[in-house]
Amino acid sequence: MKVILEPTTAEVVEKKSRFIANVFYVANVNEVEEKLNKIRKEHYDAKHNCFAYILGLKGDTVKSSDDGEPQGTAGHPMLDILKGNDLTNCIAIVTRYFGGTLLGTGGLVRCYSDSLKQTIEKAKVAEIKSAYMVSFDISYDDYGKIENVISNINQSEIFIHSLDKVFEDVVKLKCLVRESVFEKFAREITNLTKGKVIISKEILKNYFNNGSQVLYID
Repeated sequence: MKVILEPTTAEVVEKKSRFIANVFYVANVNEVEEKLNKIRKEHYDAKHNCFAYILGLKGDTVKSSDDGEPQGTAGHPMLDILKGNDLTNCIAIVTRYFGGTLLGTGGLVRCYSDSLKQTIEKAKVAEIKSAYMVSFDISYDDYGKIENVISNINQSEIFIHSLDKVFEDVVKLKCLVRESVFEKFAREITNLTKGKVIISKEILKNYFNNGSQVLYID
């Protein structure tokens, strides 16, 4: 599954009708309502604000609305596009300003779909991945060696993210280690410290990186 990293918009014009599509990342139903209210307020004079959203790691919370358009011409096609792009925790809202000419059901489906497709094509997305939260204490003598291990594994395009470092009588490290590399990581750390380090592994977490921070998703 994937998530949208930042709000993105695109517009399609058909026979003077404007279809303005917006996509947002949303963590929960409350944020869904916030985004809907934002767009409705911004486009208070539009005839329709149709939407579709998906929530959850398995994409099992879904809803769509035609907002007064003929049934099945807006919300459901938009939902299909979100699913087809393997997106979750995402809301798509397409605002329509009526141009005076009826487009027919086929024309409406095409315009709502095309505007959303163009928006998703522009959007920055991130893949949801699985990782263990790992913590352990190491001596100052071993600290530099451990940093090299993390750097070398990451150069192999395997994600290990250092979340926290506390320097006391020992160095307390907390890392997010991708599931696929955990065994290799634990083995190298154990060998490097001659078995002195005890690695504490918490439950598997699902995360994505938005470029500035790691966010978790249920």
